[in-house]
Amino acid sequence: MASQEQVAHLLQLLQASLSSDASTRGQAEAALAAASTSPGFGTALVAVLLAAGGEVPPGLRQLAATVLKKLVREHWTAEAPQYKGPSVAEEEKAVIREQLPTGLGDESSLVRTAVAMAVAAIARWDCPQHWPGLIPGLVQAITAKKNAHMVNGSVRCLAMFVDEQGDDQIMAISPALMPELLCILRSDEYGPSLQRKALTILHTILEVLQELASGATLADVKQLLGIILPGWLAEFGRLLSKPLDPNDSSSWGLRMEALKCMMLMVTGFSKLCAPHIGSALTAAWQMYTSSLPLYCQLVVDSEDDGEGEQDSEGECVGFDSLISQLLELVLALVGNTRYQALLAASMQQLLHLTLGYMQMTGAQVERWGGDPNLYVADEEDDFSTVRAAGEMLLEECFVAFEGEVVAPLAAAVAARLQEAAAARAAGREDWWKLREAALLAVGTVSDSLIAAAAAGGGRSALDVAGLMGAVLAEDLVPTAPPFLIGRALWVTSRLAPAIPPHQRAAFFQAAVAGLAPGSPPPVQIGACRALATLCQKAKREEVATVAPQMFAGLCRLLQSSTDEILHLVLETLTAALKAAPEAAVQWEPLISEPTLRVWVANVSDPLLSVDSRELLEALAAIPACLPSLQARMLPTLCGILAGPHQHSPILVDGAVELVTLALAPSPPDAAQRIHAAASPAILQLAMGHDDGEVLRSATAYLRTLLQVGGSAALGWPGVPDCLAALLAAVQRLLSPELEDRACSLVGALILELLRHAGPQMAPLLPGLLTALAYKLIAAEDSAMVQSLLCVLAQLLHADQQQLLDCLAGIQLSDGCSALEACMRKWCERQIEVRTAYDIRLTTAALAALLTSSHPALDLIQVKGKRLDTESGVRTRARARAQAEQWSSVPLRVRIVMLLTDAFIEATTQDEASEDDWEEAGGSEEEEQDSEQAGGPSPALGSLRSTMRRFAEAYQEDGGFDAEDLVLSGVDAREAARRAADPIQAIDIPAIVREAFQRVAAARPELMQAGSEQLTPAQLQALQQIFQQQGPAER
Repeated sequence: MASQEQVAHLLQLLQASLSSDASTRGQAEAALAAASTSPGFGTALVAVLLAAGGEVPPGLRQLAATVLKKLVREHWTAEAPQYKGPSVAEEEKAVIREQLPTGLGDESSLVRTAVAMAVAAIARWDCPQHWPGLIPGLVQAITAKKNAHMVNGSVRCLAMFVDEQGDDQIMAISPALMPELLCILRSDEYGPSLQRKALTILHTILEVLQELASGATLADVKQLLGIILPGWLAEFGRLLSKPLDPNDSSSWGLRMEALKCMMLMVTGFSKLCAPHIGSALTAAWQMYTSSLPLYCQLVVDSEDDGEGEQDSEGECVGFDSLISQLLELVLALVGNTRYQALLAASMQQLLHLTLGYMQMTGAQVERWGGDPNLYVADEEDDFSTVRAAGEMLLEECFVAFEGEVVAPLAAAVAARLQEAAAARAAGREDWWKLREAALLAVGTVSDSLIAAAAAGGGRSALDVAGLMGAVLAEDLVPTAPPFLIGRALWVTSRLAPAIPPHQRAAFFQAAVAGLAPGSPPPVQIGACRALATLCQKAKREEVATVAPQMFAGLCRLLQSSTDEILHLVLETLTAALKAAPEAAVQWEPLISEPTLRVWVANVSDPLLSVDSRELLEALAAIPACLPSLQARMLPTLCGILAGPHQHSPILVDGAVELVTLALAPSPPDAAQRIHAAASPAILQLAMGHDDGEVLRSATAYLRTLLQVGGSAALGWPGVPDCLAALLAAVQRLLSPELEDRACSLVGALILELLRHAGPQMAPLLPGLLTALAYKLIAAEDSAMVQSLLCVLAQLLHADQQQLLDCLAGIQLSDGCSALEACMRKWCERQIEVRTAYDIRLTTAALAALLTSSHPALDLIQVKGKRLDTESGVRTRARARAQAEQWSSVPLRVRIVMLLTDAFIEATTQDEASEDDWEEAGGSEEEEQDSEQAGGPSPALGSLRSTMRRFAEAYQEDGGFDAEDLVLSGVDAREAARRAADPIQAIDIPAIVREAFQRVAAARPELMQAGSEQLTPAQLQALQQIFQQQGPAER
């Protein structure tokens, strides 16, 4: 489609774009961009790219490929993220797709690669829908082997985009392609670079086959792999058995890809591989046992991590990447029960070698020495290095072999420590690396070692106390290398629970000494880690002896640290404050001011903002520190609250949280000062701010104000007519237009108002209940619904008749009463109530409603059973096509159903455990999509799931799930109030039994109607309820 003149003009532009003159180059680039929208531009680029025989210099041909890829990005399809338009015409696209693959056989390897990249760029959008012949054509070119260059180019091209193709297409080409890829790997004609591409394709195929190894395609996958796996595994054995050449870095990448493929075979097709994998595993093990000296030479003793030379495509594989992949293969073998017996016999050798591979490399020493923050970050988040792979391998060994690993590890650690001592005696400067690696290994599996020691492992257990004594004597001394001291302090933090009490003071002193001015960063980092743990384990008197030096050192670091180290310092200071609160008083100014600055500067940082907040909270928990802390915090925080629209919502939200934090532990006089300074601004936020998190935090502050100040807070100066202001805020928070998350704590605020201003609120109750009903109808979030249901339940307990009369007399906009709307929502969502207290509260309220004589309750109809599940399984497709269908039952009948389930929950809570529910079968998704006819009551969905919910909400020790408490707005003060509330002592089975007995005596027809709606399991529970009546009741 491109004319000769168009091609000639394009060549001129391409040449000019390479000019050294900036003006000429700029004009040419602009002309190329303009020409890209012209018809024939793409085919002209292809003509230049395919111009073989020396007519066009290779550099210009490569440049044409680069411009062609840009054309594909910007003008091929509107789906491309960089699309600019207009699109290349379909006729021109077809010509390009037809002509371009011929360039894969070009004599120039650079041009072949350029063509392959251009083909791959188009294939990502067009294959297979618009280019169905591409992959079959590439496979045919590989299998025909008529042109070595075409084979080379086709393999490279296929490797670039095969991972983006569909499973069906890859399955279709695999039988023909995999044997040809194996031939490429076997032949020295193609070289390591192309062989590596062949293995890349194999890896993609294996991943797809792993996905298809089930269901209808399982037999085909097994048949295919049964044919090809033996040959591949034999070739892997041959490849990996070759000696590693330190000067042949091109072979490293090939071996690495082979190891990746082996790992997929081991993890995905273990049974099929087992008869044929012996030689490959032997070669891999030999490689593992023989590569450590070369690894030390190229990586541990080097500063470049053993980086190899780049290949013809600019790719480079370092020796460390190869060894890391080797460790991952060993890790996969350890985790596979089929191969564990092979490794168990050589466990000590395996661990001894692993410790050697875990040595700190020269590049790491240089990098971490220059950037201590990177040292901390890599210690926490590194998953890709040899060192990290070694740590994961150790952990997997303990998972797979449990206590059997302790003795081999102890022997390996002892051997490496002796080798380090010998290297030191021989004058080697890097002697400490082996010792550091041994300590790293011990700390990595510290929990398992401590457990083994506690279990009385005898000679099989590592002598933790003896090791820590050696660490104290040999590593925690000023003359030791900084990274070794830091590691020794880190292992102190890991093994702190096992440190003998008589040694703890010495370790405290060593850690505090590490904070001294001038200590190298690795030492200071290790000191923080050690102190953070020791403070949690030690007695207060032990901490008190080192507290002055500890706080002095940590305060210095607080002033000077940044990023990752600052995160560590904040955590350590928090632990120190909790362990030595008396000693912390004099350091409060040096802690609170910089911490507040850190919080303001890093309020968006998910780590530093939380760390600084927790540190300030720990300070606020120390009564002697509280007044001065409040005096320092309030000016800054109130300044933020005074101009909320000048700051980000996250800063405003955080400021409200910190003011609440300062308010919560305050005595009345201090709380009154905080109220005067902060409440006006926070009430304004509650009335006018539109950020959900700010509103939620403002609600929490107002509730805390009432918790701390009680009814007296309503008369404190600072807010004229405080009760009216609070009620106005409540009305706004009950607005149906606000998101549920923003006002999920409004129920808790209403309850505090009722406790402290109940008589004053009585005239306002109808308006409040009207707003509450509208919000309850609109609410979807479980925490929001629970919050409002608990308000209704408390009002029912306080004055049932008044509440029911009030709700029945309120007519909503849809014509129904507020009572009817609230009862409908309550019956639908009772199942979602969390925390044992709220379950007792709402269940007791339902029992009171069942026995109430209020006539309005008899007129209400609510949802009963699901009707659209009776024809069988309700699939997702049926759910989309057909809305849910429910029966309608009287309110009291529905309450009978709910109370029966509550009785079952309460009487089976001791038997409920997560394992029981897992064994009962069926995932949560299956329960939702496969509801059976005649199942449990509809709001419950499944009796099993409701019992699980109750068991999770109410722990075996009588405590509450922490997440449930947070979602339900239960803070420390509320938890203490609940503990003393008689509702906490309600016996659910007893109140259900009493309610049913009263109804059965007064209205037997109601119990009969309720029992007709019950499932067999519920009927059995109902029978149990009435069988437990006393003789007089019978």
